[in-house]
Amino acid sequence: MALKNKLIVSRKSQMLHEVVIINGFPGTGKTMISPIVSSMKQVEIMQYAPVIEQMCELYSLDSIEEDVAKTMIKMNADLLIYNVMMGRNSNCRPSDGSSIFRHNIPLHIKRMLSKGDANIPEVISKNKPILHLTTHMLFPHAKLLFDVFGNKLSFIEIVRHPLYVIIQQELNMRKIGNHSDPRMQHIRYSYNSNEYEFYCKGMEEEFDKSNSFERAIYSIQSYYSKIFIEQNKNVLLIPFEKFVKEPEQYIILLSKMLGQDITKKVRREMKKQKIPRFQLSSGPASDRYKTAGWSPPQSKSEEEELLARRKLVAKNVSPEALAILDDISNKYSSIYLN
Repeated sequence: MALKNKLIVSRKSQMLHEVVIINGFPGTGKTMISPIVSSMKQVEIMQYAPVIEQMCELYSLDSIEEDVAKTMIKMNADLLIYNVMMGRNSNCRPSDGSSIFRHNIPLHIKRMLSKGDANIPEVISKNKPILHLTTHMLFPHAKLLFDVFGNKLSFIEIVRHPLYVIIQQELNMRKIGNHSDPRMQHIRYSYNSNEYEFYCKGMEEEFDKSNSFERAIYSIQSYYSKIFIEQNKNVLLIPFEKFVKEPEQYIILLSKMLGQDITKKVRREMKKQKIPRFQLSSGPASDRYKTAGWSPPQSKSEEEELLARRKLVAKNVSPEALAILDDISNKYSSIYLN
């Protein structure tokens, strides 16, 4: 409910030159594409943006005024580019995807040792860096983000077959269900004395009576239904399956979108990410992928791999939930894979 005579929160000035957002549902391959995008000359190191995600999630729940959400998103984007350009809050943990050891170590050390603070706006104006954010489940809020950033924003949505994302999402549902992971930073809300994730709005009863696999299916249904229906000509949508097997058309699109050349550094990063691949699941065997539910392919073909995943899910869900998953899978295949 709007406050009577409330002030309009605003921020007219902005340091940000440009921002690219790599977005998608958990497990779609964002952390595979993000390092490739980061290898482009003016694109900064990958960063996560929990405050921007939280503003969008609060906005989706009608729990924050639009002017407040937009201003907070704009302010946080400025803070992120400001900090990264002078080496503040740099991630020095080698194993992390957002670590300076995975980007350009000499550059980040130089920034830490150089003058910062008042010099940074001029550095941003001169060098025109592209802020690089990796986010989760923000496609329904793309219009809000374009309202905030305008033509400064390049929004890239990664999609993937539901049977490939459900394993990681089931792990997420287990963590959320027993409140075992205090690191989770998505917005939750209370309803009938229970707590739910932001995307559960309108599906509280289904989540109450479901196990972790079924909850994963309902969350996939909620998000994918928006992707199937809503069209946004400003969003570059990349199917994971096509990117990893035939990446060239998408690398060219990314290059044009960001105004960056496809250099040897980009090609080296593609090779590091095993792009192109013979089989979809044949990615780098990193610890963070294994923690998220990745395992080496067990089948000789993609059809066998999908069938094996469906059999695993079928053992753990009701016929009704399995029918929902089959419907989403069929729609995904007909729209993106045929």
